[in-house]
Amino acid sequence: MKAVELFRIVHSDQTPECHMYLRETEGERVFPIIIAANEMAEIHRKVHGIETRRPMTHDLLGRLMEQTKVSLERVEITELKSEVFYALMHFRTEGGETFTIDARPSDAVAIATGVSAPLFANERILDEIGVREAEDEGEAGGPPGPSKEDGPLTDGPSTEGDGGGPGDEEGPGGASGESGGMAEGG
Repeated sequence: MKAVELFRIVHSDQTPECHMYLRETEGERVFPIIIAANEMAEIHRKVHGIETRRPMTHDLLGRLMEQTKVSLERVEITELKSEVFYALMHFRTEGGETFTIDARPSDAVAIATGVSAPLFANERILDEIGVREAEDEGEAGGPPGPSKEDGPLTDGPSTEGDGGGPGDEEGPGGASGESGGMAEGG
């Protein structure tokens, strides 16, 4: 596993999809994951310290962890299978017991960002779809621009919102039936 950090989150007016870019902390490779708008907004809120009047879904898990004295030790983006990313969240109880749960990367990153837990990615993912930031930057310092063949991949359907909105699809094509590939711009 390689340490990574949240590099950028991008929403394009041209597509309903949002992109979360993770970058290795000791290197130049960056890779995208398509996420739903709800998760993008939550990650943005966590990064910028924006409070809400009432707790949001990801806040509830953070509060539950505080009350039960469980800490999130790390998040690992473990694999990419059939154009879907998988993540594991590693927890530790106050008594030292550890356990792991499966999660969508967008949810795991949102929660990790809220509690300052480190992020890691399987090096195979970086080898397969990572692009060197310095070699492939978008216009005006925008996000790296992998070609359509590099494929943005998704972390699965969203369970937030109405369950059927844009960005909730489980694949790179979206609801319009477009073929896979990453949307340009951002």
